[in-house]
Amino acid sequence: MAGGEQQSGPLISESAPLVLEAGEARLSLEPGYGGMINELIVPTLHGARNVIAGIERSECASNPGYRGAVLFPFPNRLRDGRYHFGGRELMFAVNEADLNNALHGFLHRTPAKVAKQTTAGDISSATLVYAVDGSEPGYPFKAEVRMVYQLSAEGALRVEMMVENLDSQPIPVGLGWHPYYTLGESIDNCSLQLPEVERVLVDARLLPTGERVVDSRFHAAVNLAGVELDNCFVLGPEATQASAVFASESGGFGLQLWQQTGPRGLNFMQVYTSPDRKSLAVEPMSCGIDAFNTGEGLVVIKPGQVYSGVFGVRVYEV
Repeated sequence: MAGGEQQSGPLISESAPLVLEAGEARLSLEPGYGGMINELIVPTLHGARNVIAGIERSECASNPGYRGAVLFPFPNRLRDGRYHFGGRELMFAVNEADLNNALHGFLHRTPAKVAKQTTAGDISSATLVYAVDGSEPGYPFKAEVRMVYQLSAEGALRVEMMVENLDSQPIPVGLGWHPYYTLGESIDNCSLQLPEVERVLVDARLLPTGERVVDSRFHAAVNLAGVELDNCFVLGPEATQASAVFASESGGFGLQLWQQTGPRGLNFMQVYTSPDRKSLAVEPMSCGIDAFNTGEGLVVIKPGQVYSGVFGVRVYEV
């Protein structure tokens, strides 16, 4: 990939978990299952904690909740699985049958290869590579996707997701990440704070109506008891970074979930309260719901060009 890291040796397909360790911090990814994040252990004042609500490896192949998934070429929903691009109508398989939508693209079921894994001082890093060969129904384009993970000993995780257009024509791109965070207790005992946002209004199929409203409910930390969310929020594009804070006062810590915003940045955030009330999904996204049809946040990259988004997690002491 142009502008990316140099590979250290040949690409090796990985079916076993990829583990990064830095001090007490530990990150576990599943290259054989789309590179999903399945564990993130961070140090806190009260000991090391796993803040990812993962799943058993026996469930990774099905993963009906898309837990920890990498989302490409679009996050969220695509109406009827259809869109028009380059003068053609294209169609993804509908995988949300009850609402007749395509959901979360296909990278979550594409095996990744480990291109590089290094440790330098208190930083451990790895690069996962996905080959997009144009054979996927609905996305007849060639590209390479890279995920670069950097884990520090203090438990901070930085992720850069890069897409290079390897095709002879422009390609549409949307990026996203789908982790479920846990603070070791019910989210009803936790709080959420968001930056200034607008909420995207949706219809019964959870598709955008074209309207937004300013949502100030979470400008200050709000207890999540009884709160149900499955909402897309639009972040202020004039900022360079936006963060959500998910915290447990009784646990004495929380997570600052940040993403780089701005022109061609990750200017959208989906927040979802899990039905079992044990975790909260906070998803950085480069585009809005149904972006291949609405164009909201959609990025088109020319042959040979690279588009990237950066996001991460920091421990927040309460």
